[in-house]
Amino acid sequence: MLPSIVVLPLRPGDIAAQAPEGLRFAGCDANLAITRLLGRAFTRTRPHVRIQLETVGSTNGIALAAAGAIHIGLSSRPLRDGEEGRGLTFRPYARTAVVVGADPDLPEVAVTSADLLGLYRGTKQRLGNIPEVALLTREEGDSSVVTLKQTLPGFAEAYAAGAKAHHWTVLYSEPTMHEALLMLPFALGLSDLGTITIERLPIKALTVDGVAPTLENVASGRYPFVKTLAFVWREDVLPASGRAFVEFVRSPEAAAILTAHGYLPVP
Repeated sequence: MLPSIVVLPLRPGDIAAQAPEGLRFAGCDANLAITRLLGRAFTRTRPHVRIQLETVGSTNGIALAAAGAIHIGLSSRPLRDGEEGRGLTFRPYARTAVVVGADPDLPEVAVTSADLLGLYRGTKQRLGNIPEVALLTREEGDSSVVTLKQTLPGFAEAYAAGAKAHHWTVLYSEPTMHEALLMLPFALGLSDLGTITIERLPIKALTVDGVAPTLENVASGRYPFVKTLAFVWREDVLPASGRAFVEFVRSPEAAAILTAHGYLPVP
């Protein structure tokens, strides 16, 4: 006699529980590390959801979100005029300090706004006891550069002058910047407090005008060089799981993750 086969009726939710659901996020690398942490916390109670992260820059992330090619774009800058009319929802969720980072073996040195302007212009090479600073920077559209242009008077002009004279080295990703800062003696470059904290990098975060890049100084406004991270999406493309993720990021659990890793939550 052949064994009998019993077919049980499917209950609501059985198929969803069995089929993995993918969410695709893409955008700037400054957003990547903290989004990965938030994604892990979110999927801990939703094991059927898989989040794929890609680094393509803020501009490309916004464009892909507008085209419906991804579910959420990762941005570290506001929408520009040509992007605002494309049916996008823009939601800031975290703020962190832009850091002037240094070789961890660099002697203690005081950095002022005037020092930064001189280094970028190329009119200053020495800093304290450092005979010659190896200045590293990000490309012009990078969020750290944009933040300094917006908050440090004269920085846009200094950056333009230095670019013409090739007074510094341009690096096009955060991992490349971090690797260079950790390898090159007397190197100075741009990063952010959140990424340095999450990745436990031994990069030295310098004070600027006597103010350290801490969460307390960001919250009080004493430290002015701050970037804002945001998610960007099209309402007609975002699935229910993506909407749940966006709402999770505004939860007390997510706020605790943000503050523990160098970010201030944006209500």
